[in-house]
Amino acid sequence: MAPKHNREQLHGVIPPLVTPFDRAGEIDEGAFRANLERYVGIGFAAVMVAGTTGEAPLLTGPERLRLTELARSIVGPEELVITGTGLESTRETIRLSLEAIEHGTDLVLVVTPWYYKSKMDGPALIAHYRRVAEALPRPLLIYSIPQCTGVRIPVEAVAALARHPNIAGLKESSGDLPYLRSILRRVPKKFRVFSGSLTILPDALRAGAAGAVLSQANFAPDLCVAYYQAYRAGRHKLARELFARLLPLAGEISLKYGTPAVKAAMEAAGFHGGDPRGPLLPLDAAARRAIARTLKASQAGLAL
Repeated sequence: MAPKHNREQLHGVIPPLVTPFDRAGEIDEGAFRANLERYVGIGFAAVMVAGTTGEAPLLTGPERLRLTELARSIVGPEELVITGTGLESTRETIRLSLEAIEHGTDLVLVVTPWYYKSKMDGPALIAHYRRVAEALPRPLLIYSIPQCTGVRIPVEAVAALARHPNIAGLKESSGDLPYLRSILRRVPKKFRVFSGSLTILPDALRAGAAGAVLSQANFAPDLCVAYYQAYRAGRHKLARELFARLLPLAGEISLKYGTPAVKAAMEAAGFHGGDPRGPLLPLDAAARRAIARTLKASQAGLAL
């Protein structure tokens, strides 16, 4: 089992790091390092590699492990690294998760298996996650993203899994607030629920969410952290003002254009994004200009 402080640290904003690629389509390690170095000290709860924004389905297992190594070498020893290790096979998920732990990750993020989606009911998902959790020396986070997988884990299954000592929490990215609230009502406080959707974040926090995994934190890290800190401090007027700046970053960038837009926004903000890996296509010049305008407007007159 991972040290107790790992679970206690699980609250706040987590960026699902993008994976920059070079001209040959390989991981651009220098760009990845440079992005991470700029995030040090900002106030993230953790960093996440090989998530959806990191193009995990397009990465090989060894690439996920290398990203884990790189992240571990840059973030402080007291900071958390989370690695996406969910695969279709329970056995292969365990194998990759164990390797990720050997490469320095603190927690693994395990997406719901989806290929045999008609069979991925509550009992199947409970069995899958329990087998993975029982095989690991570090905790796991369940990852629910039904808009990509077509699988929505039943609330009752989440409630059952929340009692497992090695299942630390859930990243729920559907943006379905009633569903998220139903989960929060059924799980113990120590089970950390993170919203993967910016649009419902204020309501999710009010309902008891521990924080959020936000693609926008890649290109607007200070703004995302400032919002969370203002909310936690009870500075409600400031929190509302900051959230009003954040919301267009979801509607006009991430939700409108997807992962390629996050990378384009990073370039506009002075980070390293680059092009996505195929079959994803890079954005055209018009979309990039629109993203740059949205990003500039969110920062206008802002002093953090």
